[in-house]
Amino acid sequence: MFDMVPFTTKYNGSKMWDPFREFFGTVVRSAATDIRETNDTFVIETELPGYDKSEISLSVKEGVLTLKAEHAGEAPTDEGYVRRERTWETVVRSFEISGVDTAAISAAYENGILTVTLPKLPEVIPEQHEITIA
Repeated sequence: MFDMVPFTTKYNGSKMWDPFREFFGTVVRSAATDIRETNDTFVIETELPGYDKSEISLSVKEGVLTLKAEHAGEAPTDEGYVRRERTWETVVRSFEISGVDTAAISAAYENGILTVTLPKLPEVIPEQHEITIA
């Protein structure tokens, strides 16, 4: 499992120049995620409050599951706000998923929590047999 967390700097409570915001116009961050294992599955639960289901995408490529949540439309302006703590963010997480049946992955999104169920591939036990020596 791996993820990218961009660098953000604060100085005396005010935000300094942020090259990611400057380049992308949004903040890219990692989402809080829990991963559970059962006998036959892995379950990934990720907090994505404030996103519509249509703004979340999951993809698998070369053994890596990538989750991306991105608000549609333009970021709101700061005009008229006395204080603004909510941000217009893009969330990206990637997970190495070897040993998972990628064709049977399922996902559900409810109350700001994305739950991805990854069924394990059956364990391959090498066949063993005796060889008669002639």
